[in-house]
Amino acid sequence: MRRFPALLGQLLLLTGLLAGSAIPAQAAPPSGGINPCVVLAVCVVIQDPGSGGSTGSGGGTNGGSNGGDSGGSGGSEPVCAWHGVQHPCWDPDLGWFDTGSGCYITQADPQPPADDPSWGGNTAADGAIYLYTCYDVNNNASSTFQFAKKPPTIAAPPPTPGTVAQMAVKKLQFARPIPHTAPSGQAVVGLPVWFWYETSDTTHDQTVGPQTQTVSLNGVTVSATATLVDVVWDLGYVDPGTGQEATLDCKGKGAGHPYAAGLEQNPPADACIGQFGRTSPAGAGAPSGAPSSGAPSGGGSTATVNGYDLTVTEYWTITTSMADGSHPWGPVNIEVSSAPLGLQVSELQVLN
Repeated sequence: MRRFPALLGQLLLLTGLLAGSAIPAQAAPPSGGINPCVVLAVCVVIQDPGSGGSTGSGGGTNGGSNGGDSGGSGGSEPVCAWHGVQHPCWDPDLGWFDTGSGCYITQADPQPPADDPSWGGNTAADGAIYLYTCYDVNNNASSTFQFAKKPPTIAAPPPTPGTVAQMAVKKLQFARPIPHTAPSGQAVVGLPVWFWYETSDTTHDQTVGPQTQTVSLNGVTVSATATLVDVVWDLGYVDPGTGQEATLDCKGKGAGHPYAAGLEQNPPADACIGQFGRTSPAGAGAPSGAPSSGAPSGGGSTATVNGYDLTVTEYWTITTSMADGSHPWGPVNIEVSSAPLGLQVSELQVLN
């Protein structure tokens, strides 16, 4: 929910899903849990009562994200009733449930543009726009944006640390790495190749970390911190010696160091440098005949071949903590992968 149109699109989708689904009466009270589930995002899942933590599963390449363990129960979350049907009193996307109106209510983040009709002629100096997701007597849900001069009064139970931890984790942001190599386009078997991925001032925290988000709600404060623990490059082929996918582990080097002429004479500490053990086959990856640039690759000429598809994957660990040293949720492990980068790998052909 970084832009209001995107928020509106999610709202419309959510409304359709809620309206088209039957909600069982007297559903079991849920408890909170944190688990990564989609590309570049951390989502919150609801667990069965009494369960402690959850283990995620899923992708792992080309932008997928793998789940890890989220230990701890975070405390049992209370439920609220509306026309005989129980709903979680807190939803990380919809906010608190108001048992008087049958609505989830949360302040829109970000707020809509000043010219949006939902303001009704008001401005941000007058109040704020809130998202209302309301159930009718048949428990069909619909959502609207409404202006209010002050936050709506909701008779909500005190939040558990697990609830606030969910909010903090959801505020963490991750940026897909943009991979680079030198030489770019074409490399030579057995000669050094530099690997790095792109960062900028606006995405540095999201790309190499660490990053921390803190949320305070009704006297409960929880911080969530994401730390980059490893960076692994998949070189795009199976190592014949091990029978395993050939990889380059750049742990402790962050995004790596961009190549510049002469750096190979005295590589900086964060330089991620490797080499390829075999030529790339025809039929995939970079187009044949791609030019070579960047780090020196020696004399002679190279054979024309097609390339490997390289990907780089960031491995993050998310922890949550409170001022008293307690941890509402155990570590959550996620992966963020790049799109493929094509690279030709040739053998050096010595000229007589």
